[in-house]
Amino acid sequence: MKKILNLASAIMMTAGALLLIWGMQTADAAFGDTAKLDTGDCVKCHVTIVQQVQEAGNRHKSEVSCLDCHEGQHPPGTAKGSLIPQCSNCHTDKAHFQLQNCMGCHTNPHQPLNIVLEGEGQKAACNTCHPSIVKEIDTHQTAHSGFSCSFCHEKHRFRPDCLDCHEPHAEGQKFENCVTCHQAHQPLTLAFLKQVENTDCGACHSEIRSTLEAGKTKHAKFLCVFCHADKHGVVPACKSCHDEPHSSELLSKFKSCNDCHMTAHALLK
Repeated sequence: MKKILNLASAIMMTAGALLLIWGMQTADAAFGDTAKLDTGDCVKCHVTIVQQVQEAGNRHKSEVSCLDCHEGQHPPGTAKGSLIPQCSNCHTDKAHFQLQNCMGCHTNPHQPLNIVLEGEGQKAACNTCHPSIVKEIDTHQTAHSGFSCSFCHEKHRFRPDCLDCHEPHAEGQKFENCVTCHQAHQPLTLAFLKQVENTDCGACHSEIRSTLEAGKTKHAKFLCVFCHADKHGVVPACKSCHDEPHSSELLSKFKSCNDCHMTAHALLK
């Protein structure tokens, strides 16, 4: 009787094993080709990364999906890191994309334009996207020309306040006053708009401003930039406004209007 029970038990175990193997083979045949990751699955494990893409993914959010970049079999079926693509898989055909060490600036590929600029030697990289600006700062040599771009631009598109490094010309001046005259990439080439106030000019030319505003002629009511237009150092000819009010005979006796009228900032009538 015992032998019969043992035989029956062995037959049942063998049948169970065969049934398990058949079931696994059947499942593989039924689902093996369709059990693939979907983009919606990524957030189940990678919540932080998906959130980063949603916040600042730029074209990595709008033009590609997770699986467009992370192609292949997800671990443990493959080695860890095998799904991380090379930037050059997509980014080609531009000088900027030929640079080495993409991650040196684009530290987080899920937020590619949150660029961190550190260290020296950034100018060559910046030049691939901003050649006109690099040419401008190299052509107009000042102390700024010797700095790495990241000295001022700690982050991409970050615009520093001039007063972080420079003392104002006059008390109370702010960044907005600086850029009415100074261009950051050629700071000694002063150029200004027609609404620049005399207070800004007077920060460097205080005596002239005081003389002008204390005058008794129409000139006293003008802004400095009315005459000294567009570019610093421009000295207009009087006849650009006044034509030639005197006879040619009189004018021939004097080299300059100031021979009689003393100075444009305090006209002697």
